Amino acid sequence: MEELLQSRRAFIKTAGVVLGGIAAASMVACAPAATAGNDTAASVNEIDWDEEYDVIVVGGGLAGMASAVTVATEGEGAKCLLLEKGPLETGNGNSAYAAGMVLWTKEKDDFAEYVRELRGAMDNTPDDVIDAFAEGIAENLDWLKSLPGYSDDEVTITEYFEEGTGESCYPEHSELPHAYSLGRIRWNSDNASGNTQVTLFMNSVKNSFSDSITHKTNAPATALVQDPETKEILGCVYTDGSSSKYAKATKGVIMCCGGFENNAQMKADYLSASWARRIAGACNDGDGITMCAKVGADMWHMNSCAGFWTSMSAIDSDICLMRTPKEEGITVGVNGRRFYMDWDKDVAEDWDTFAEGDLSTHVGSRHGHMQFGGEWPHLPMPEKTWFITDAEGYQSILDNKMMAIDFDPMDGWGYTADTIEGLAELIEVPADELVRTVSQWNECCANGEDVYFHRPASTLNPVEGAPYYALFCPPTMLNTDGGPRRSAKGEILDLEGQPIPHLYSSGEFGSIWSNMYQGAGNLGECLAFGRISARNCLGIA
Repeated sequence: MEELLQSRRAFIKTAGVVLGGIAAASMVACAPAATAGNDTAASVNEIDWDEEYDVIVVGGGLAGMASAVTVATEGEGAKCLLLEKGPLETGNGNSAYAAGMVLWTKEKDDFAEYVRELRGAMDNTPDDVIDAFAEGIAENLDWLKSLPGYSDDEVTITEYFEEGTGESCYPEHSELPHAYSLGRIRWNSDNASGNTQVTLFMNSVKNSFSDSITHKTNAPATALVQDPETKEILGCVYTDGSSSKYAKATKGVIMCCGGFENNAQMKADYLSASWARRIAGACNDGDGITMCAKVGADMWHMNSCAGFWTSMSAIDSDICLMRTPKEEGITVGVNGRRFYMDWDKDVAEDWDTFAEGDLSTHVGSRHGHMQFGGEWPHLPMPEKTWFITDAEGYQSILDNKMMAIDFDPMDGWGYTADTIEGLAELIEVPADELVRTVSQWNECCANGEDVYFHRPASTLNPVEGAPYYALFCPPTMLNTDGGPRRSAKGEILDLEGQPIPHLYSSGEFGSIWSNMYQGAGNLGECLAFGRISARNCLGIA
């Protein structure tokens, strides 16, 4: 009997709860002490719950708010706890920093085919999950319109790509047969309400349901509570100030924890890029992935991300800018050579590219994915690269509207020298190689053709006027898409493909995107699967 009890306790410990000892296996090294009443619990039935709700949502970004609002509007009085680990009321992941555009469609079946085309040979997002996603995307506009505070006057709605307008949700992979099946919902930048993107709007909606949504910031979840016999998720443990709280969820827990952009070990394991710097959210460190792994969740899409650009960054800190205007020079590695198509401007930012037909021979970037052998994977990038430009190019960078910086980039961001050889010495690359690379580049510029990596002719600006500059440009990324495997109902699945009872997910936390990505797709997914998961959690789907 004692042997059986110890085995049972060991199982519960891996699930995030320890019985007959410390009641929660915290993932935070200096976490507050567990609730004293649970220290001697011999089974989950003896847990002394501090709080009880119908649904607990972990992660307060767009996916979490969409889930919580669905509980409030469709749960017939159901109560929801929304936990956010950081201080921002709109979440400390990526959605608050995004452009705020949301996918929608009038052509559900065609859009589902487009997502399948984006999946391609990376055949690990099942058709039924894609179909559920397409159904949710088709509902996005009507659902937003149904929420309190929505106004058509505050948004711009487009149904398909309109060349040259800059107003539509571009089909990021326009060469695919069903690319023109999508539209975009965009909040205007001059709204009187202050809701200039969907996350701000959803925050205002969430705040209008304070009677049914209890929202806590600076309250990270640290463990899931699982019944070791039924595998049912009973609730979670979170820290609130100086103590741990045991919160019971009678219907289920929805995990909306984002990705692992701040977890160097996970980036090394899954992306071969532990050094990639995150551009947006500060709190996505993969803790939700670890929590779900402890209760037996399977993982998918761990290699999928929006990356990598090489962007101007501080040499000795994690500060980085979104992008560097690469048309003003060339990017080299530590060997002093160019090594990839180093004009990583987003394809959709250059409307002229859409007139050029087959994008398998085109160049540019699609959310960090670069053309490589005619396809668009994300490329594992080296740890250290340098952007080389001259006096004219450097001034153009300073004047560029995307580089509105009020400091000297030479102060910890790069180096300058009067000669290429001198610059090579400062950045510790072989001088003969860097001289040869710059000479080859200038020859390409003179001839109007990049014979090495096929950059557009309009970006061929020579590097020939002293002083010369080297800007530090390591790889940067927006977000990861990996996490727990998800069903069409938003359920988190175990290693045998079975739902873990009462455990769901939404957003970038185990996203549906496995291969190529469509812009505005993550925010669209936050709304779509936020509703899907909440409805199935409530039992009303």
